[in-house]
Amino acid sequence: MKAKTPVRLAVVVAALSTYLAGIQTGRCDSKSETAPNSAASTHASSTPDAKRLSFYEVPLVCPAASQIGCGSASKPLLLGLENSGVASEAWLNRAGTVMAVVWSAQSTSGQRSKAFKSILKQFQAKELTGDARGQALNAFSQKTGWYRGAQVDRLSEEEAGVIAARLVGRIRAKITVSDEKAKAIELGFTDVLKQKLTGKSTKDDAQAAMLNICRQNLSEKDVAILQEAFAAGVCPLKDEK
Repeated sequence: MKAKTPVRLAVVVAALSTYLAGIQTGRCDSKSETAPNSAASTHASSTPDAKRLSFYEVPLVCPAASQIGCGSASKPLLLGLENSGVASEAWLNRAGTVMAVVWSAQSTSGQRSKAFKSILKQFQAKELTGDARGQALNAFSQKTGWYRGAQVDRLSEEEAGVIAARLVGRIRAKITVSDEKAKAIELGFTDVLKQKLTGKSTKDDAQAAMLNICRQNLSEKDVAILQEAFAAGVCPLKDEK
């Protein structure tokens, strides 16, 4: 039996590798990396001149946690806009459906249009006008539920908890795991995934750490079940939260 252990673990390593490749950014199969961290506030210190504010409908809902925006997908976009020189601030709402851009006072309409198209060319972003813009402006002026720059890492950390709980649920649906062991696995997975989703660890690091957590809390005979849990991917299956 001992001679078979490396083979079984190799199977889990392969499944983990595929699984982790799917949680990099805003699509379940994406493989893009996140941008570096930068300090930012989770709400605006003051509402800027409305004339310098633009709102865009964006498809940045997290596929693994549909109630929040995707931190790893939005982070490079927000930072890219702010580093463009024509935007002083860029924000994403909690739902991941609206981006707010505060243009710098010196920027021209042509510069704004060019910067926006350059940064968001991979998305079907749509500028909000009329009543839709008014609603977005009112929501933004409340100064809560908006994330700027690297602070979308908080959304990624929340996503990590959702994914970890989902994985544990899949494992417990197949094998018997005590509440104590399940909690240990969930907390361990959450911590590892937080590091991965916020760009503080590599896929290989996360893979090794998650495998170690499994070794500490589950027997070798349950390795095949782990493969099934990871092979199902990061997005919720039918009847999963």
